[in-house]
Amino acid sequence: MNHIVGISHMRGIPTMPSGLSKKMRRNLVMIIFLIVLLSVPALTWSHQDVWLRNEQGDRITAMLNSVDPYSPKKTCGACHPYSTITSGYHFQQGFDVIKDGYDATKPWILSPGMFGAWLPTAAAGRLAAKNNTNTRQMDLSTYDWIGAGKYNAKHKVKSPSCGSCHPGGGPMEYGRNSQGRADLTKTLIAGEAANQGQLDGDYSSRFTADSKSHFRASGVVEADCLICHRSAYRMTERNEQLYRRNYRWAATAGAGLGAVKGAVFTYSNPVAGPDHSDFTKGSWDLSKRPVVSYNWLDPNLFASDGRMKGRLIKKSVSSKNCLQCHAEGEAKNTGTSFTPAGDVHIKAGLSCVDCHPLVGNAKTQRLAHQIAKGKSFTGHVRDDLDGVGMRTCISCHSEVKYSLTRQGATKHARNPQVTHAKLLSGAVFHTYLISCQSCHVTAQPLRAMTLLDMSTGRETGYMVDQFDGVSWLEDYLKAAPKPWLPWQTRGKKYLPVVPKHMQWFGEKMKNGEIRPIPLYYVAKAARQVRNLTAINANLPDGKKEKRQTVVSDCDITEMLKALSKSGFANVIYVSDQLYELKKDKLSVSPLKQRTLYYGVEHGVTELSKKRTYGYKGRPDGCMQCHDDSSPFFAKVDLKNVREFLKKDYPALKNPNAVQQYEIWGLRSVPAFE
Repeated sequence: MNHIVGISHMRGIPTMPSGLSKKMRRNLVMIIFLIVLLSVPALTWSHQDVWLRNEQGDRITAMLNSVDPYSPKKTCGACHPYSTITSGYHFQQGFDVIKDGYDATKPWILSPGMFGAWLPTAAAGRLAAKNNTNTRQMDLSTYDWIGAGKYNAKHKVKSPSCGSCHPGGGPMEYGRNSQGRADLTKTLIAGEAANQGQLDGDYSSRFTADSKSHFRASGVVEADCLICHRSAYRMTERNEQLYRRNYRWAATAGAGLGAVKGAVFTYSNPVAGPDHSDFTKGSWDLSKRPVVSYNWLDPNLFASDGRMKGRLIKKSVSSKNCLQCHAEGEAKNTGTSFTPAGDVHIKAGLSCVDCHPLVGNAKTQRLAHQIAKGKSFTGHVRDDLDGVGMRTCISCHSEVKYSLTRQGATKHARNPQVTHAKLLSGAVFHTYLISCQSCHVTAQPLRAMTLLDMSTGRETGYMVDQFDGVSWLEDYLKAAPKPWLPWQTRGKKYLPVVPKHMQWFGEKMKNGEIRPIPLYYVAKAARQVRNLTAINANLPDGKKEKRQTVVSDCDITEMLKALSKSGFANVIYVSDQLYELKKDKLSVSPLKQRTLYYGVEHGVTELSKKRTYGYKGRPDGCMQCHDDSSPFFAKVDLKNVREFLKKDYPALKNPNAVQQYEIWGLRSVPAFE
């Protein structure tokens, strides 16, 4: 964003000729002012050059501490209020309210955010409670939540850790006290020195040889300001350091300031995927500290005195920075492409922060870095902020609050009320029943996931359009053979969604709730069971792959037995119904759990493409929804996951798949009158 410096002193302006009218004199003054103003070069906002500092706060130069990674907290925090900034929900993700027993009915839920909740469609790994009675209760400790991932683009091995989309700070910097609450009095390094029990949710590890965390060697992950404020930030390099357990080195690599040599952890088989026995195997080097080789001679990075160039730091945040984390997740969950072809708002020059600005009217409020957000069906971190400060369809298009003047962005947001009234005469009341997105998000271009099969201990996803199986996460970023229509939910308003159907194993608790069993143990059980059903999964590249899945009565019975022998009690299989063993016989009960839905908020279709519901006007436009075959009401959705995979895959057929109006309890498509 350019900020033109105001002129405080203007000299040399000639006196006004006599005999001019008042209006002519005023116009002449304006012309002279503009000439003077345009003659002064516009000055772009620029951050001052910055001394890099290490964890101790000492300067890093070519001569001093030259191999140390820089500390964002000591570097950026020297001038900016670090603790205030990191109070934002992006940094906390539930850490500010976390505790053991957060949800009394579901004790494995420790917070409403990604650090503590269980949302398998985003990440199947589950954070361990602070206090545990046996290792079977534990999935990921904090140490492993941060960095137990694997990336090898060449061989398409990608298993991201939860920390790979977390900007640092909060739970990646501080530990929990004995009640499982956030403890800001000591970092994870200091907490580790005082407590290293193998059942501790912070300081244990399923991956290390001694089953303990090693924060002393790895360091912590401080809040990395440059993830958002450096336009050329390198997220892949940053996350590669996390997967090497080089936590304190991640920010330096991500900023592109130098190369990191050495690793706390090295995979023995970098190309082994999740289905391979060597997937997590590797060696730990806890004695030799990695070092940084800074690019001191690069004038684009460093000034001659060794300070980092301030021009690397951008005040405004570009969509490119946001999409480093959000692009893949949105592709996976909603099929949205954040490109001019995939969203009319991006084509009009809007960026993420135009609709999602920092919350607050005053600068001191905005420093908390709460980013405006909408209401989610799935995520519940800081629900009290839902809608606060958000720019919405209504506020910009109907309430005339659109005020964007940035160069390159459209200057106006058209009011659609007249058009709606003309096209759909007598039916404008629909706008009270139907969300804007339901009619205008009608051509999702990417291949979102609608089925997640975790029955064999792997996150096996299947896509919405043709139920192709996913080989690796970036498959979701591929273009679908043709754009597809989302499903709808029917509540206070119709909303476009992508349903998520799942299969997984858990333990039935006394109150009837089902605690998920970590996939690590499910995978071990699946390796012990012979002759599990295999299906020929279609892949996005046209090939096929044999994939095991738990769908037959024999499959389910043997898996329930194997998990029970592993020490799990009251094992349940969650699929189209609930399956459990009673006196060694398979017993079935109804599934009360509703389908999980992801709302589709982005990807507004360009009007000229004529894909919007109702664009034909009355009466033909009405029949675009009210016809018996219209996907608005009659789009087919899965009803029985197990039978679909066993008998019908990849075709959706009745009775294992039904029209969505039946799921809502309707007998037919509502008639058009």
